[in-house]
Amino acid sequence: MRSLSKAVLLSLSTLSLLTGCVTVGPDYSIPSSPLPATFGTPAAGLTSGAVEVQWWRTFDDPALDILIQRALAANHDIGIAAARLEEARAMVRENRQGFLPVGGPVLSYEKRQRNEVDTPPDQPRHTESYRSAVDASWEIDLFGRVRRSVEEARAQAGSREALLRSTQASVVAEVAATWFELQGIEAELAVLTDISQSQRESLEQVERLVSAGSASEFDRFRAEALLRNVEAAAPELERRSAASVNALAILLGEVPQTFKPPAPTAGRETLAIRTISVGDPTALLARRADIAAAERTLAAATARIGVETAGLYPDIQVQGSIGLVAGSLDAMSGAGAQSSFIGPIIRWSLLDIGRVRARIAASEARTKEALNVYDQTILRALQETDDAFRAYGAAGNTLGLRLLESEANREAARLVQLQFSEGEGQYLDVLDAERTDFASRRALVVARTNQRLAVVSIYKALGGGWEICTQSDNDCNGAGGRAD
Repeated sequence: MRSLSKAVLLSLSTLSLLTGCVTVGPDYSIPSSPLPATFGTPAAGLTSGAVEVQWWRTFDDPALDILIQRALAANHDIGIAAARLEEARAMVRENRQGFLPVGGPVLSYEKRQRNEVDTPPDQPRHTESYRSAVDASWEIDLFGRVRRSVEEARAQAGSREALLRSTQASVVAEVAATWFELQGIEAELAVLTDISQSQRESLEQVERLVSAGSASEFDRFRAEALLRNVEAAAPELERRSAASVNALAILLGEVPQTFKPPAPTAGRETLAIRTISVGDPTALLARRADIAAAERTLAAATARIGVETAGLYPDIQVQGSIGLVAGSLDAMSGAGAQSSFIGPIIRWSLLDIGRVRARIAASEARTKEALNVYDQTILRALQETDDAFRAYGAAGNTLGLRLLESEANREAARLVQLQFSEGEGQYLDVLDAERTDFASRRALVVARTNQRLAVVSIYKALGGGWEICTQSDNDCNGAGGRAD
């Protein structure tokens, strides 16, 4: 037994010296990407300061804060991404086991009956054997196959983690956008209610004038038509409101039929946010989780080349066993039943070299694809930020003009109504002014909503929001917080 132990230690020590000498395949380094120094000429209200992490708090909307917390804790897309990350981390642990020996206890019994030709003289045809041993084998990672496998698994886990962060950021932005859309729709419905009441009063006034002979049936029909036109807009807005509520329910992981959202509050005349810090392209590269996911995918593809390249070289293992082998249970306790062996095994599939080279070529092609995806992800991130900045500038300008337009149309409607009540002008002018006032008031509500959506688009393009999930006191695993 001592000689066996010495042989084991000698073999393992010698092979351990060889381990780590060679790691085949390319070593990965993050590719350099040409980035502009700045985002260009910023739109009004944008600065280059540090990006606000909990950006939705700048809206000063407690209901929105609560909705986002609930979504991060219960959203199913986040739950799916979190489960995929758990799977990837488990695969890392599995691949690490490649550095350790495999095997364990073996108990076996064999009963054999030989024919007369194969049975030596004076030997029984029926034989039995009992074996109790510990078998083990250890792959000597001489060419780095195991190391590259672990490297690939770690990179894949990093990609899954980044995808989880990307999902968290997207869910936060979608909750905010859906909430603002719902608020905007409710504000439009409030305008419709107000205008409808005004139009009913106008119709009653025209009917009285028709009865008195001061107006024609034509005026009455036009007043009724304008009222019905206003009322006809309500069903579509109600449908959109219900759709927004359902979308919000799904984001929060709740059943649409039973979900009750908070009561939306009327939008302010102007947005409280005065300036938005957007950082610079370098910070964007570090913040956007989809860019990080693409980079980790590229790292995994590069490591895979090394895994496949190791197939060109011999697979070296040390196998050993120590235990008892005997022809009966009684003999298992005797000294002669002891059995042991240790020795290296070298496998080299020379006939499979063509297949191995094909797999290497396929891995190299996948790495090129991953590099292109990485570069394209950066370009799209820059495109999204530029589009979002321009949309924010346009939304702000539009809102300002809509405010002026609405004020002018409301004053015009007031003046023409006053003139008509004093016996001047025609009622057709009153109807036309009221119709224009109604259209401008709805357009103003839409402009307010679009400004808020433009702010959400900026932060979505910047990739912010997921950072709060790195804090231990925040539940961001989705699906009701069931993930570990």
